[in-house]
Amino acid sequence: MTLATSFLKSKEDGSGYGGDWTVRIDVKRWSEEMLRSAHLFFYLADEEGNALSLSGDVLDICENSLLAYGSRMDVGGWQLHLESVDDLEVHYSGFKTLTFTIYLISSRKVLEIKYVRKFGRLQLPDASDNSPNILVFQIPFKIGIPFLSGIGLKSSRVEERLKSLTGTSLTRELIEKQKEFDNKFEICFNLTSKVDSESLVVGKAALGNMFVGNGYFYGQ
Repeated sequence: MTLATSFLKSKEDGSGYGGDWTVRIDVKRWSEEMLRSAHLFFYLADEEGNALSLSGDVLDICENSLLAYGSRMDVGGWQLHLESVDDLEVHYSGFKTLTFTIYLISSRKVLEIKYVRKFGRLQLPDASDNSPNILVFQIPFKIGIPFLSGIGLKSSRVEERLKSLTGTSLTRELIEKQKEFDNKFEICFNLTSKVDSESLVVGKAALGNMFVGNGYFYGQ
């Protein structure tokens, strides 16, 4: 199984501080058995302790893509959406912590969550503390996760911004950005005739991660 993760940052009219972003996760070289038995987990945390709110339709996301929302002093009101090309099955758990090392506590909490066994597999219990500042989601493969900032103003243009960060609009933008990167890479380094294609792929990945790498590692 191969997971492909794409990121796109956007700053449009109506966006709050820092703009909007979206993550697309796709799975390649998979089997039907893998999709039935495997899920992705991600957590959303606010280290300032601001409460995170769940959408009322989080268990029926096919009717409403809003997953969670909240507010911060820096970005204003925000929304996190979830869109998928497959049938969506979403489960969650929410909890509250007063620690300042929220990313460490988040990882530990994910391991400590009391999962329930249903249909022969483990899943999150679909329960939350009051006013949680950490939310953990169990989601399917092949999804997009758009984040919108600056929500709540008349000029927010939520539907237009959400549309530009999902579906075919996102696909076109990712393809265009990839072409721009490939062209600039060739202009700067002129390596196509000097190294093999696999080395080019590794070089582009290394350069891209150096500029805008996204990662978090935790272990003992």
